Amino acid sequence: MRFIPTLPFGRARVFSQHFDKNSIAIEDLTNIRQRTNQQPRSKKERRLSNSWAFYQFRMFLAYKCVLHGVKLILVNPAYTSLTCHKCLHISPTKETTYRKGKNYHCFHCGWKGDADYNGAKNIAALGLSVNQPGGPWLSCEVSSLDFVPRQPTIWDILEGYEKPASNQRL
Repeated sequence: MRFIPTLPFGRARVFSQHFDKNSIAIEDLTNIRQRTNQQPRSKKERRLSNSWAFYQFRMFLAYKCVLHGVKLILVNPAYTSLTCHKCLHISPTKETTYRKGKNYHCFHCGWKGDADYNGAKNIAALGLSVNQPGGPWLSCEVSSLDFVPRQPTIWDILEGYEKPASNQRL
């Protein structure tokens, strides 16, 4: 399938051009395969989830963000899907979670809606708190956020690769 490698690259280009000189906040999906493959699932579900190109998309997006001067913020995904984006109330226990499949219902403020939309709003709020610290919309600590405080170089993006000497060609 030749279209798979071009899909993340195309989406990364669109995202980085759309957010002109601002920032993009995404979930830090490091070790997502290990976390999601712990639950017993069917072979088909495992194959579908293991075919996602998380790291490739992140690298493409980081590359395009550097080209367009957009800051890329990696947000720790902890509690982003369990917290109501309206009242910032976290469901008390995993047994009484506000999320039921694709639906989210906050029993604290009464907001109902799509669970993915709610998680995306929380990720956006955490990303915004990095750009505008001290804002009134968050009451949690943002020290666990991983963000790039300076414009990264291509060598920051290609972590693990050895930087060639200045007289060598790539």
